[in-house]
Amino acid sequence: MERIDVTNRNVPRYGGFTWTFFGLELKRLFRNYSVIIFTVVFPVAMLLLVALPLKNTSLTEVPVAKDGTSAALPIMISMAVYAALVGSTMTGVTVAYERGMGWSRQLRLTPLNPLIYILIKVGTGMVLSAIAVIITVIAGALLGITAPLPNVIAAGVLAWLTSLSMTSLGLAVGYAFPSQNAMRYMGPLLPVLAFMGGLFVPLAALPELVQLTAQFTPLWGIANLAQSAIIGVAPSVWAVPSLLFWFAAFTALAVLFFRRDTQRV
Repeated sequence: MERIDVTNRNVPRYGGFTWTFFGLELKRLFRNYSVIIFTVVFPVAMLLLVALPLKNTSLTEVPVAKDGTSAALPIMISMAVYAALVGSTMTGVTVAYERGMGWSRQLRLTPLNPLIYILIKVGTGMVLSAIAVIITVIAGALLGITAPLPNVIAAGVLAWLTSLSMTSLGLAVGYAFPSQNAMRYMGPLLPVLAFMGGLFVPLAALPELVQLTAQFTPLWGIANLAQSAIIGVAPSVWAVPSLLFWFAAFTALAVLFFRRDTQRV
């Protein structure tokens, strides 16, 4: 039998990345109806139920009718942040299903670089997050929940970019647990983190101990940055360090569990 000389095979460009593969990953993502519901339908529903009744309530002594800041603005951007986080996190968690079906093992038999595979996952999550943020902000504008355009753009971009940290968390969970357990853990974990970070309820309305504890949770920095941008005030000096710390921690966990999973194959 003639032996195949593997030394003459060409290494694919860009580590095996192709726009076709990226497009297929996006199509697979958009076929997941549960992800679409929680990234598009849920935030808009929360705008109708929670933000809309507070549209004419001012956060300051200046009435909304006289250019005061509406109490609905932080709620709107919080729902955009949550939608982006769900999109990013659940995209990362999908690797658990792929591992369970053997798809990840099949990909390792191809020239696709594992790093490129992870970056494609991150990229699809960021696309979904961008769509979720845009839809939520547009829905808020249609409901009359508006802010100066620079504030909206800044808050929307922050909501989108900061969701990258939760993609790392999703990847960590996806590589750490079997497919049947990954969603079981992430499902309740993300709402709890959102509540503790001040996305569902303003932290000012909670006890002082809860406000202090919230500053050490993963979503506090993200919420503080986006909410401050939408109302035009300076964020906490600890918001960016908190965001960077949790991003580094989640990324380190994702790399650790990815290497452990690779060693099993």
